[in-house]
Amino acid sequence: MTAIAYITDPNLLEFNRIDRNRQINFWRLSSTNNFSDFGVGDLLFFLSKGKDHYRNKEKGIVGYGIAKGFESCSINTMWKKYTTLNGYETKKEFKEAILKVTKDHKLPSKISSIHLEEVTFFGSPVYLSDCGLKISNRMESYTYLDPKGKIAFKVLDEAKDYVDIWSDYEGGEDMIERAMIRNALYSAYDMIALKEGNKPKKSLSELKRYISLNEGFERIKDSAFEAYKIIENNLIIAFAPLYLNDKLLINKLMIGQANYYKMLLEENYPYDLNVIFKTTDHDVELENYMNR
Repeated sequence: MTAIAYITDPNLLEFNRIDRNRQINFWRLSSTNNFSDFGVGDLLFFLSKGKDHYRNKEKGIVGYGIAKGFESCSINTMWKKYTTLNGYETKKEFKEAILKVTKDHKLPSKISSIHLEEVTFFGSPVYLSDCGLKISNRMESYTYLDPKGKIAFKVLDEAKDYVDIWSDYEGGEDMIERAMIRNALYSAYDMIALKEGNKPKKSLSELKRYISLNEGFERIKDSAFEAYKIIENNLIIAFAPLYLNDKLLINKLMIGQANYYKMLLEENYPYDLNVIFKTTDHDVELENYMNR
């Protein structure tokens, strides 16, 4: 799983925190989505520029959101589409905030944004140096965290007992716990080679059908084979059929996939977690083998 820590205007953060926004349109000066390794489902942590969030000149992380989409458009279009989810009360304030961070003090013709969901704020800042990562105080935009998700996990673990009071009205602590499980799951997914296959259309179609019929399931990132659902401390992983001629080979692949997930989840999520494996075509024999 990829995660980034992005330097963020404290006024934007405070506006969204007080408004209890679970969604944020996180705007950027860049006119394109130029991330080399950051996509839908990944975590963006808010690295606050607010002086009261500093510790020995180190900026603190005060929350996060999950990337759900990317776009690029004019400032007027972005305001019309998202209004106050851009982090400001009026379009004038929005434009003034953009002007403050432009080098030539002119409004660009286009800016880009990351649409964030499940936004959660922390009651106290978390510092990357406490989580095993030191970054320069001169960093101007963002930094990638480690690709295996261990630093992102540590940040969430540090914050889970200090959820902001405004974030807690919908169970903020539970949201952080779910984010920790998803972080471990996505990190495991990124390390499993099978998902790099041809992404058969039949498997993807079956997966989407299963998700539409079973409430609470989501695809694991861009997978054509796997979906998941988190219920309290239960993680359910459902595999779609691979539609190969050799059923014995299919079972071996699914069992191997399940065992690999189990091993990586135990490595990346050091707390008790009940992992349940299912198949979308109700292969009871396979499910029983995977879950024994």
